[in-house]
Amino acid sequence: MDEKSLRLLKAMREQLGETSASRTVDVLAAANSLGMYPETLDRSLLYLVRAGYLEESADPAMTTQGMYLITFQGIAAIDNA
Repeated sequence: MDEKSLRLLKAMREQLGETSASRTVDVLAAANSLGMYPETLDRSLLYLVRAGYLEESADPAMTTQGMYLITFQGIAAIDNA
């Protein structure tokens, strides 16, 4: 995984905290916290979805707003790094 994608995934993992029952993360907020621009976000986001670290919400409107679900594989990738 490239450094930019790893930092983005880590920022999303931090949104959940230690005890969150939800896996919903805000990709846009995570990118903003890292100073990433939408143009550079697309490639990292596509990689994270294809690699199985994120998945689109069942509600297309949520995905359009930048809300995705971090997978258990995505959580483990950060927690075990």
